[in-house]
Amino acid sequence: MHSMPYAPARRPPAGELHAWMVQLDDCLATDDDCLEVLDQSERARAGRFAFAPLRRRYLAAHAALRGILGHTLGLAPEQVALSSDANGKPRLADGMPPLSFNLSHSHGMAVVALAPQGEIGIDIECCAPLPLLLPLVRRHFSVQEKHAFWTLDENQRLAGFYRWWTGKEACLKALGVGLSSPLDGFSIEFRPGYALRMLEAPAPMASMQLLPLHLQQPGWCGAVALADTQPPVLRMRHWSWHGWRM
Repeated sequence: MHSMPYAPARRPPAGELHAWMVQLDDCLATDDDCLEVLDQSERARAGRFAFAPLRRRYLAAHAALRGILGHTLGLAPEQVALSSDANGKPRLADGMPPLSFNLSHSHGMAVVALAPQGEIGIDIECCAPLPLLLPLVRRHFSVQEKHAFWTLDENQRLAGFYRWWTGKEACLKALGVGLSSPLDGFSIEFRPGYALRMLEAPAPMASMQLLPLHLQQPGWCGAVALADTQPPVLRMRHWSWHGWRM
């Protein structure tokens, strides 16, 4: 199957960020097609998965990332060159057009976030029950966040936790530090009825813009964080596997 470049490029304009929803279990996302667009390191990592379903979803998520980047930049998926920064955060390689991106996947869904500038992070989670919910709150929430959590009705606490978790994870991924940074080192507003936002954080996280993802599927939660001085406009997009490689 020969791959042709996409044209024209569809970059997010200034002041916008795009979040692309991807269904990873689509029958059109075949392993062979996905493998063709990945680089050697991605293929090697895919080969280390012990369970076939996890391998297939990894292949689909990273092939979709390259497809979305190619669609945005006017390139074929395999023409997208990736590298990583000092912390291991993926980015476009030197010589590629400027564009910030981040990928998150959980179970059978992935979301790719794109911004014309500024470091970006995204996280999605399937909101499964958590038997250890309260110990997690006591261990990882900041003092300010614990106070907010205990004000929630019991039937709001699980959703509140996932709103907190995805917001926190998105911020850490934007910085490229992941969970190596303490979760209680900064505070966010996560309560239902309040705008998801940063409350207190050290530089350079203090000006991080936080937005919830409206995934339009029950039982899911997501957030995106962007290092910018102004809140961006969030545009949701849906990736189609039909004809993604021509």
